[in-house]
Amino acid sequence: MFIARIVSLIAVLCCAGGSQAADIRIGWQTGVVNTLLTYAQQNGLFKEVGLAVELKPFPAGPAMLPAFAAGEIDVGWMGEFPAVTGFVNGLPLRVFMVQSMLGTDVRLVANPATGAKTIADLKGKKIAVTIGSTSHFHLLRALDLAGLTQADVTMVNLAPANMPPAYLAGQVDAILTWEPGTGEVEAQGGTRIATTESLGTVTGLFGVVREDYLKNNPAEIGKLIRGWDAALAAYRANPRRVIESEAARLGQPVDAVEALLARQNVTFPPFADQVGQTYLGDATDKRTARITTHVQDIARFLVKIERIKSVPDNLPDLIQPGAIVDYLRQPK
Repeated sequence: MFIARIVSLIAVLCCAGGSQAADIRIGWQTGVVNTLLTYAQQNGLFKEVGLAVELKPFPAGPAMLPAFAAGEIDVGWMGEFPAVTGFVNGLPLRVFMVQSMLGTDVRLVANPATGAKTIADLKGKKIAVTIGSTSHFHLLRALDLAGLTQADVTMVNLAPANMPPAYLAGQVDAILTWEPGTGEVEAQGGTRIATTESLGTVTGLFGVVREDYLKNNPAEIGKLIRGWDAALAAYRANPRRVIESEAARLGQPVDAVEALLARQNVTFPPFADQVGQTYLGDATDKRTARITTHVQDIARFLVKIERIKSVPDNLPDLIQPGAIVDYLRQPK
């Protein structure tokens, strides 16, 4: 019965809209927690606002970039790194909403045998990172805050899935990555040294849209925002009930998914907050809003590691909160 429910949920996610032509094609990541998306789709919240959605699964955010380039998806849920990477390489993408913020998903975790309690204590140690990713970005920020340089540690380039085995085998002294790897290592007694929040930066998942779709389909984007707002309201009213749908998709107990979200310190910002300085800003102040300054930090990091030549002058154009501003002006 449980397996049948999972199969049913996957069918709902991958074949949303039935035989009706999709108004919007959305890329989603199978390997991350999609709490609100799964709930909204399973409970017909997008259909209720007159939006036919087709959800296309991807293993990770970067895999969506070719699909965007080919016009195969209109919107993608992804982190800020692939969004910035796509934009600086010429893809006409826009970040139009915040899906979730992950305050402690990315963590630096050390083997207690090292005796490390602070970042500075890791001088001379081997630290697993994924070069060119938010993992690498976090490590450079951590070293800078501790007064260290890359030369003071040995960076071991590993995929996130390979970090826990390397840690358990004693091949590295610490790992810097995201869930589930960080949770696995902490469950084995790993010492949490730093998080996204403690390093004074941000990590999240965002709604990214093709610029042409955003311009030509404002009504559809507005409906997507309205359906998402209904999911936000349901979560505020009863978080556990909303989480149940995603727990079934993941094949995990609800308690386990709740514990994962707690370790990540997940927040789902209401739209009224998203157009403030903490997130996307609005038309008058988006250039100084937190997410805009963050994507500029990412671009400078990509220059530093020679992934791009320079920070584009038009990088703030990546952030486009106008659709949310329009939604908030509408009568509810």
